[in-house]
Amino acid sequence: MFLVVLFGLLCTLAHGLPNVVKVDSLRSVYAKDLETLPSDSDDTRITTSENAFENQFPYQVSIEWGDNETPRHFCGGSIISESVVLTAAQCHYDYGTYSIVAGIFNRVRQSESAQRRGVDRFVIHERFSGRRGIYDIALIKVDSPFVFTSSVQAVQLPKQGVTPSGIGIISGWGRTFYNSVRPDVLTYAAVRIISNRDCAQTLISVVGSSRPLDDTQFCSSPTVTGRTGRTSVCDGDFGGPFVQGFVQVGIISWGITPCGTTISPSVYVQVSLYVDWIKDKLAQL
Repeated sequence: MFLVVLFGLLCTLAHGLPNVVKVDSLRSVYAKDLETLPSDSDDTRITTSENAFENQFPYQVSIEWGDNETPRHFCGGSIISESVVLTAAQCHYDYGTYSIVAGIFNRVRQSESAQRRGVDRFVIHERFSGRRGIYDIALIKVDSPFVFTSSVQAVQLPKQGVTPSGIGIISGWGRTFYNSVRPDVLTYAAVRIISNRDCAQTLISVVGSSRPLDDTQFCSSPTVTGRTGRTSVCDGDFGGPFVQGFVQVGIISWGITPCGTTISPSVYVQVSLYVDWIKDKLAQL
């Protein structure tokens, strides 16, 4: 269910990985010799995932958006306080209608545990370029605080500057395979963090560029021991959480289309590098 860079508009600005090719020109990026996603792929999810159970991820929210139509799921996010959701900057449009939905397991089923809120304001990182890429982080202040229950809880933030490693969990709504039907139930997968050097080398071998990977991001491998198939993120899961324990160490940011069919890693914002930024903005909200 997780993000792929649909039709591959990967953006700008590659920062300082040693021995990593920097690509300055904007161009479409997609997996060589593979078809792109079907045209109805505006909602996606983690590939090779499992169904979650109710209340397993109480910090998970669905960010719905619509332009002159009923808002529907298009991004993920996570609750970090009663009034604030953490997500990706690319999930912000300056038009249309937003709805933030917490406490749901099945996104199309009416649930007494669901809490729906409007958006009071978005806070976008000042250095975000307006496309998918680095500084892909944002806060959403909802128009009325969430009421914490067994279904709605805040995730914890990591310590500033701590580099994540090991296994983590990604969760959200999206396709289990790049051309599958859209799921109703929240899904999740365990993925393994790999080094940025290995990540960059793999991206270059698959698409000829590691852009916009840099040291403010980290990657997960598409392969997991004991699991068949490849696990990746897909378009529509931007902003969703990468969690270790109950600590969110990453925000789903980008990957390669079509999801789950190549050896390409998935890429995340490293939350620990933005904790001071988050706390500063929270104090202003």
